[in-house]
Amino acid sequence: MKSWERRFIEIFFIVFLFIIIFVFSQFISKFIYLPDFLNLNYKLGLDIAGGSILTYESNLSQVEDKKETMEMLKDVLERRINFFGINEPKVTYSIIDQIGRVYVELPGIKDPKEAINYLGQTPYLEFYAPKEIGTSTEWEPTGLTGKYLKKSNVDYNPTTLEPVVSLEFNEEGAKIFAQLTEKYLNQPLAIVLDGNIISSPVVRDVIKDGKAQISGNFSLKEAKLLSRRLNEGTLPVAVSLVGQKSITGSYGSEFILFVIKSGIITFLLISLFMVVYYRFTGFISVISLFVYLILNLFIYKVFGVVLTLAGIIGFLLSIGMAIDGNILILERIKEEIKKGKSGLSLIKDGFSRSWTSIRDSNITTLISVAILYFFTSSFVRGFALTLGIGVIINLFTAVFLTRILMTRFFVKNA
Repeated sequence: MKSWERRFIEIFFIVFLFIIIFVFSQFISKFIYLPDFLNLNYKLGLDIAGGSILTYESNLSQVEDKKETMEMLKDVLERRINFFGINEPKVTYSIIDQIGRVYVELPGIKDPKEAINYLGQTPYLEFYAPKEIGTSTEWEPTGLTGKYLKKSNVDYNPTTLEPVVSLEFNEEGAKIFAQLTEKYLNQPLAIVLDGNIISSPVVRDVIKDGKAQISGNFSLKEAKLLSRRLNEGTLPVAVSLVGQKSITGSYGSEFILFVIKSGIITFLLISLFMVVYYRFTGFISVISLFVYLILNLFIYKVFGVVLTLAGIIGFLLSIGMAIDGNILILERIKEEIKKGKSGLSLIKDGFSRSWTSIRDSNITTLISVAILYFFTSSFVRGFALTLGIGVIINLFTAVFLTRILMTRFFVKNA
């Protein structure tokens, strides 16, 4: 056995011991103290952990491109949710006549009030102008909204030194703003946030660079908060919350325990079969499969992969492919033994003859996984993600790790 292979095994198993502690930290921490960074929880989807569903409604009667507006609304809400790191949120919408509805599913958040806090503060910014020149008692929308906002930041009024929120509109918004300041020169324009007028400054110059300021006797903290919310995304249309409910997981903790128990029993039965039928090479494959399982769980935990029922099915399917890959290798090695081969040539030829089949089956699976992940949504993506992760890890454990272990422990004169 080469020195680098021996060193690789030593380093790998030291690292692997740490990975095992990390994967089973929730169980191990009951007996010994573990640092907080090791005590991450697995993220569970709405169908297992439960959560909240919020329904928002918007009047689209004044909107020309209703579908594009709802897509923008969906994107803004998703960015808002992702900012807070919610597990695998699902945002969908429907358009019926002049009404658009957005449905937001938030796994793991069972208190609707908590769910509302994530989305209810997303601002809707508008500019209003007087219905009649020279008046400021009646207002009407101008069509300039947060939809055209490019960025926002906090500045200070050079005269009063009070914090103000500066806005910069995109190219289209700058044109609209220039037309408004020209039309309403020396007239007030109202800045409306979530339906409330927070400032109504008088236009003193025609502004062509698309820059404006919001002043409203803000404290520095309030100005920073408003600027941050505007940068996170203003809604393209006004929305109102029309429905909220919390749901329990369809499967819950009993289902998770059932899956864990079933997985352990299945793994033990497969391991017994591999050892009885393939003897020592089967035992090495069992070690490889165990490493495969732990690495999958490690990836799920460290990268926050959300485990839905579909995702778990993808994981189980990948286990079957891992077992199939190991059996294919062992069968090839048996054929080489019948030919009278031994030593390093036995391992080398056994793996090289099985590699083509393993490579082709895994590549075709990865292509299917990519199509499912990038061209579908919701639970189908969860299935594709866990299956894809499993296939990639299988290429490492079945082909690379198993080969090194067999070279080290099976070949007597290595």
